[in-house]
Amino acid sequence: MIHDFTRMASLMLAFGFFISCSTLQSSTQNPAESDSLSEQQIQKQIRSIDKNISSDPEKADLYFQKGKLLTQLAQKKEEPSERVPSYSDARKALEQAADLYNKSAKSEDKVTDLLNVTWSLEHNEGVKLLQGESIEEPNYAEATAHFNNATIIIPDSAISYTMKARALYKDQQPDQAINTLKEAQTKISNPPTILLEQLAYLYLENNYPKKAVEVYEQAESFSNNNLNLLHGLSNAYINAGEHQKAIELLEQLIENEPQNIIYGQSLATELYFAGKAKLNSVFSALKNGDALDETKFDSANTLLTRASEQFSRISDANPGNLDIQKRTATFYYNSASQYQKLVPLITEEHDEQIQEKIKQYLSASIPLFENLTEKESQNQEIWNKLFQAYSILGMEQEAKNVKANL
Repeated sequence: MIHDFTRMASLMLAFGFFISCSTLQSSTQNPAESDSLSEQQIQKQIRSIDKNISSDPEKADLYFQKGKLLTQLAQKKEEPSERVPSYSDARKALEQAADLYNKSAKSEDKVTDLLNVTWSLEHNEGVKLLQGESIEEPNYAEATAHFNNATIIIPDSAISYTMKARALYKDQQPDQAINTLKEAQTKISNPPTILLEQLAYLYLENNYPKKAVEVYEQAESFSNNNLNLLHGLSNAYINAGEHQKAIELLEQLIENEPQNIIYGQSLATELYFAGKAKLNSVFSALKNGDALDETKFDSANTLLTRASEQFSRISDANPGNLDIQKRTATFYYNSASQYQKLVPLITEEHDEQIQEKIKQYLSASIPLFENLTEKESQNQEIWNKLFQAYSILGMEQEAKNVKANL
């Protein structure tokens, strides 16, 4: 019996956690004009404004002044994480001011300006800490706190969510990074493709391939010409075992980058897995006493033939690449093993056809294994597989010669 060689693993199509780290241009307005005031003095002014609001609750300027003072109060806190309550209250006050300005047909530009300036201060400070500016090492925890403040000030700021997720990811907190981007989805009506792409990437990195597929497909509906997106989605399909979808997407990627070896190997491997799945279905039916399903069997043959052609093209084009040679030899050997599983269950009518398939794939594996034994003479697994291939094909003298190396 031929047993599978080292498992034919799907290739992960490598790409980075790509989030821009650039700072953003801020307004020249200073959000903390009252630096000379102490926290107590600011709090006293806020209490005074609250009394005035009680007397005149429809006056927009009072809410604006309260929001402005609360942003100043927040920035008195040295630890950015301690600024959250004041920023939350400031956001509420400024939202109320904006609503009242709208009702009175007055300009709400100063509310927008204050929010933008305050957001920029927090966001850019987070970027500096994430990049390690002015300090020896990046401070991921403090950067996270600054980005969190930025999302409180402007809750639909996609870039602050993505940067917060990056800081958490760098700080070895992938689940929190995922939760941050999930929160962004609830706060942003039309989340940008890059945010969805990053959430899907994190799902994939943390072994949630089906969730990754769901998010990548959502992102694809926004931008189906984004090669990075298609690349990530193909990864998700591969890891979720959705081989046919992976095949279709990889073919699209290869059309754009026909010389990309990783895409080519991934396509060949996915064709193998799809063919193997078909043969497994045939095998299960035969074990249950059913007749050989000709349609599924022919479909499996077609998929494995396509895989063989793809592996052959890549192998011939890269004769010096041992990894490609090993993957190709493994494919041929494992394909033979898939057909051999059917032998005890088939009728004489199909025996010759299946035996021919076994011979075809084992014969194709031999020159590759022979070359690999020259390059990796200490690799006993390769010698064993070469010995078994010789033996099954009746090449007795060659098998004896190999046995001397075992």
